[in-house]
Amino acid sequence: MVSSSPIKLRIPSQDLQQFTHFPLEEMAAKDWARSLPVTNTLSVAGQLSRVLGDLNRVALAPEKRFAILEILLPKLEVASSNLSRRYLNQPLVMPEEPRQMAEIAGSLFTLTATAYTIVAAEAIQVQDSIRETNPARLACEAIRRAVVFSGRRILQAFQLYRPVQLHDWLTLHQLYALAEGQGLEALPVKDDDEGAETIAGAYLQVLLLSCCKPNQLRQSDLAAIYRGLQGWSSLVSVEAPPSESGIFKINLDEDQAPVYSSLSKEPRGPQCRFLNTDALVKSLEELREGEGRSGIRFDKDISLPPNMLDHMVVSLGSMSLRNFSRTEASNPLWVSIGLSAAHFHLAGERLFEQLLFGSDYIPPVVDRVGTNPFLQHQESGDIWQKANPEEDFIREDSPLKGEGEVDLEHQVELDAATMAELLEQEDSQLTPEQRYPVFKVKMVNASPGGYCLEWDETLPGDARTGDIVSLKEEEERQEWVIAVIRWVSQLENARTLVGLELLSPRAKPYGALILQKTGEKTAPMRVLLLPEIKLVGQPHTVITPRAGFREGQKIKLVREDEEHYIQLQRLVTTTGSFAQFDFRYIKQISQVLEQNSGASHASTYDSVWSKI
Repeated sequence: MVSSSPIKLRIPSQDLQQFTHFPLEEMAAKDWARSLPVTNTLSVAGQLSRVLGDLNRVALAPEKRFAILEILLPKLEVASSNLSRRYLNQPLVMPEEPRQMAEIAGSLFTLTATAYTIVAAEAIQVQDSIRETNPARLACEAIRRAVVFSGRRILQAFQLYRPVQLHDWLTLHQLYALAEGQGLEALPVKDDDEGAETIAGAYLQVLLLSCCKPNQLRQSDLAAIYRGLQGWSSLVSVEAPPSESGIFKINLDEDQAPVYSSLSKEPRGPQCRFLNTDALVKSLEELREGEGRSGIRFDKDISLPPNMLDHMVVSLGSMSLRNFSRTEASNPLWVSIGLSAAHFHLAGERLFEQLLFGSDYIPPVVDRVGTNPFLQHQESGDIWQKANPEEDFIREDSPLKGEGEVDLEHQVELDAATMAELLEQEDSQLTPEQRYPVFKVKMVNASPGGYCLEWDETLPGDARTGDIVSLKEEEERQEWVIAVIRWVSQLENARTLVGLELLSPRAKPYGALILQKTGEKTAPMRVLLLPEIKLVGQPHTVITPRAGFREGQKIKLVREDEEHYIQLQRLVTTTGSFAQFDFRYIKQISQVLEQNSGASHASTYDSVWSKI
């Protein structure tokens, strides 16, 4: 659809009289690019920023500007990749240095997008003066590049849980409007950057990512979804009025992300577009039931976990609204992060072994091997090893060499913490309170479904969306509530907010042993049993670690003087940290016999014996 609305792209004036970095020729640009210090990322990024800033302000033919930009592009890619390693996977409250790296990378994305926008605008305006290439192709390639770099700027904001910068959405929409007005949005462009082949594809890649609730996702999951949408975006159509068959709506004249079309109160103007995601959702559902059951690997560095397919299907296929209203609050909450910490506090501040075997239990030496494959006892080995396990265990104060043993060339020294980690033992140098600390966190608001907390630099920086959280509103209160971190948001005033969704008002800790078909059992792992809540129709479920558990498995739940056999059924939800399953209890033969051994059976047998 061709619109008569003017394009609102922000382009600097070409008022720079002299470009001092190198002669504005391709060979000079190549020589300059080769001279960059590849081992000094900050220096390369700084020089590229200055060159792009000046290049955007100097008058230059569009085809020559595009050629120079293509020469600089590989250096830009390397610099932005190296910078991303220094600002991703940082604490929730980002330190100053990574924050500066992020700002430098964001500036590079903006400058590059602006440079290609200038090429596109001038190629359209002075197309009659372009002789060496097709003006339409030049404009198409330049707009696509500008959309890609504008999209990376928005992706970076999502990965850092920051608000998208002012004018970023408007710039992206107007680039698409420019392409649409010239009839270029659907033309394929062969390129080496493995991006979407069309302008519409690159544009939708960003829009769809924003529709996937990015503040609920981890940085690696955002990168994986963005990578997957490179190809999947071709299944989504952009429809103009009078068609309104789309769950999401955008306005090309507004600086706003896509919104639910049914909630938009604005009239359907000529710049209104709808995103029809039906074909994409159907394809993702088929992928989820087929080859995507174990995840999707795009390359050696990027893979999409299977739970992300579920997230995308729900996000792109249905409208999700808040169930409860929020109420402002400033009370403190006492919070502990992680499944192990929740297990410890719910067990009455008892360690895992104490929960399983009693407070006075000391594991035998042969069992102190954790999951280290080099230390684990092999069931198929010599069974007489179990007779005197102490004789087979090398103590710290015993010599490494004995009679008949080979003299070792060196001895590897391990500190206590490393040895404890290898053996999956508790670090004896830390108290339980240090291993499973409880933090006092300020509450911002609350609802029946969860809490919004304000995070600061004194709190755990490695907390991520999808982590299990145990919390209580009163420090002396014994009942711990189980929740999950659902979203993270970095506000412009440097405040970091964390959203918690309540899973259950109570839970019971167990050790879980997976029953193998061979009859063997795995080492016990921490799990939490969430009881049934009949009032809201919530069935009983079990929280397990992310890996190792799957639907259909039979599990033995154990704790001191208590054991249950269950079978995992439907996978309710999964995150990067845990999985939650429905389950059913399994009766063992001993239980069945005990139930069937009643007085009626005894009297029957007595009558039989009386007749013999």
